Amino acid sequence: MREYLIDGIKKIGLDYTDAKVDNLIKYLKYLMEYNSHTNLTAIRDAKDALEKHFLDSLLLQNLLIEKKCKKAIDIGTGAGFPGMVLAIFNPNIEFVLMDSVGKKTIFLQKVKELLNLENVTVVNSRAEDYIDDSNRESFDIGLCRGVSKLNVILEYMIPFIRIDGHFLAQKMAGTEEEDEARAALDILGAKIVTIHRYNLPNYRDERLVVEILKERTTDKKYPRRAGIALKKPL
Repeated sequence: MREYLIDGIKKIGLDYTDAKVDNLIKYLKYLMEYNSHTNLTAIRDAKDALEKHFLDSLLLQNLLIEKKCKKAIDIGTGAGFPGMVLAIFNPNIEFVLMDSVGKKTIFLQKVKELLNLENVTVVNSRAEDYIDDSNRESFDIGLCRGVSKLNVILEYMIPFIRIDGHFLAQKMAGTEEEDEARAALDILGAKIVTIHRYNLPNYRDERLVVEILKERTTDKKYPRRAGIALKKPL
């Protein structure tokens, strides 16, 4: 598994250290073990998990470096993708990993302790309940992989991002959710800058990263209370 991971990292074009690779392998092994008794991911095969979770998360690494990110939030992080993987790779960046499912945040807290990650804060909450004046418009980068449609997740995410910060939304190819998100982008004060197209390094599945720029402050009435964004998207 270690050589497979290193090969994938090299194919993506990333620098790495032995310590970072060691931590990713520890994380993988712990995930596989934990997933045997607590359902965190449908992927049961270690190689599939490396490719579709770990290396998939690292497709964002060069964008994080380019944006000179210091503080990032991953909403709906699940078992820690992409946030935990990127936190391992970027000890100089502060990460908030949020999920509303308790069994997932309990697992993430254990991973944080296992790997002694001082740059990770695990939050068990919905975005609508977590946001307040202390964290509104305070993050350089927002991360989210496959949680809800784009016009829904925008309402959860954009209020957390500072003006001139970015939301890097990971999507499967072919969802074509950008057009129906135009109204939400306008209301929340953001715009799509570009859509990056990547391929997984070994499986070659196509992945999209929708790069969204926060242009102006977001009205404090957003996000609306829990459940509204899903029922009545902007």
